[in-house]
Amino acid sequence: MSNFLKEFKFEKSPLKITYLDKEPLKLSNELIFFHNKSKFRKYLTQLQYLIKSYTNTPLHAAGIRDSYLKEEFSEKFLIVLLSTSETIKRTNEIIKPHSEMELNNGCFYLEVDTNFMFLLSRDMEGLILGVNTMEIILKQIMEDYMNQKQFDDYIKICSFKLTDCVKSV
Repeated sequence: MSNFLKEFKFEKSPLKITYLDKEPLKLSNELIFFHNKSKFRKYLTQLQYLIKSYTNTPLHAAGIRDSYLKEEFSEKFLIVLLSTSETIKRTNEIIKPHSEMELNNGCFYLEVDTNFMFLLSRDMEGLILGVNTMEIILKQIMEDYMNQKQFDDYIKICSFKLTDCVKSV
């Protein structure tokens, strides 16, 4: 198995981060940034441009179909899910274990699993911080990949769970 970044560096340490011993998420052009509210679609552009700057191919962004997301989840959370069109069909299954999570305003939860990168927040402040954290992580991943020069292998993101807030809670 190839080497890939297994820990990230942050200017300010997140409230909580746990690295998991699972297979990494492999970035491919099949992945799409799915979101549940068009009002924050513009914040995903920075992630698309970041990936395009390294790979010359942007990942697309699209809304999550209503049939893939329970209305109660859509009303309660702002959601970004980087996954394939097949994985997005399981959105409710992905969110359900986190649906009772205590997330204060300005906070977010970010998880990377073998099949997805998942951002959950209750408000725009937490969502923007979460997208910015995704950008920090993706930039480190891309730089590490470019430095390794193993271009015949996938760009990989280690599995982890992260919770953070704009202000310390």
